[in-house]
Amino acid sequence: MKIEAKYDLIIAGGGLSGLSLAWYLARGGYQGEVLVVDSTFAPHNDKTWCFWTNREPPFKEIIYKRWKKTWVSVLDYSTFRYLNEYTYHCIRSGDFREYVLRELKKHSNFDLLEENILDFSANKNKAVLLTKNGDTYLANYIFQSVLKPKNLDRSQIKYQLIQHFLGWEVHTHESMFDPETFTIMDFDNEFSPGVGFMYVLPYADNKALLEFTVFSKEPLDKKRYKQKIRHYLYHNYGLDKEHYEIGRKEYGEIPMEDRPHVPFYENNIINLGAVGGQTKPSTGYTFTRIQDYTQKLAQNIIQGKDPIPPQPSKFKYRYYDLLLLHILANSTEESLRVFRSLYKKNSLDELFRFLGEDSSFIQDLKIMSSVPYTPFFKAIGNNLRLR
Repeated sequence: MKIEAKYDLIIAGGGLSGLSLAWYLARGGYQGEVLVVDSTFAPHNDKTWCFWTNREPPFKEIIYKRWKKTWVSVLDYSTFRYLNEYTYHCIRSGDFREYVLRELKKHSNFDLLEENILDFSANKNKAVLLTKNGDTYLANYIFQSVLKPKNLDRSQIKYQLIQHFLGWEVHTHESMFDPETFTIMDFDNEFSPGVGFMYVLPYADNKALLEFTVFSKEPLDKKRYKQKIRHYLYHNYGLDKEHYEIGRKEYGEIPMEDRPHVPFYENNIINLGAVGGQTKPSTGYTFTRIQDYTQKLAQNIIQGKDPIPPQPSKFKYRYYDLLLLHILANSTEESLRVFRSLYKKNSLDELFRFLGEDSSFIQDLKIMSSVPYTPFFKAIGNNLRLR
């Protein structure tokens, strides 16, 4: 086996998790040799990452838009809600990649390689990356977000849901949107199968990203998402096709599963991001979880310690997620009733604290007592044990 080059660390995958780790290593003054590998490093704004925080946000220099007010509508309940403690932010993927790569190019110990990754292997001491061109790279550790975990037994997953969505960034000929108010969930109460809703991020009074999003077992035909967006634009804003132009589009499928925790691909190869189970099963949100983990991981490495693998959420949050997944998988009607109660009986700050896994037990009890009991009793009865 011919080794092209040896490194202290290899970061396989130039997406959110891989570049976040590289960023924290570089900014933290890491002196080891690092190789970052991806099929391309061209910055494309094909994804929008949103998150909430009550602290100074990460990558604040490239935050594209922030909001303190939202609109929510489910069944017979519709209202504006305000954020006091938290702020909702969005970052565009192309801006993020360009910003991080500009920083990495300042550090001579970071190499960038545009190659397609074929596989990894490892022994007790070293890890190996193999490209599709047949080139081989050696490192003490590899951090990868490209390949699915080898040891993931999908037969252990009880609820295999997907959050899938299609989004259009539209430019209207006249002022139509309130740029200070985003729509977190405007539910389609008649949608089936699954739970469907519109998510709207207004960037200006004539520019917004509209995504039709579904929680279900299978994605839709692309035509159906488009029909839902066009109907929403006409029904809510009175806009026909000739009243707006479609710019950037984005499509995504995010796993919402009670997936077993698999932090390692092999010895010395650590899974990152969604591959490492850092997507919250009940919401699909990943950005903040990745930032928290990669920052701690980088600090650990810089201090000369062994890298820490991703850790699972606390037991209580994994169990809450399991219960909600059960309801989402089994009853659209009960799911809508749960969302209605959550939004009606709790502030958005309380919900964000709970969903961000930063709540106390007393705060958890308040949230859980606000929802209809019957769906959760059914869910508990079917999930007496958490794997």
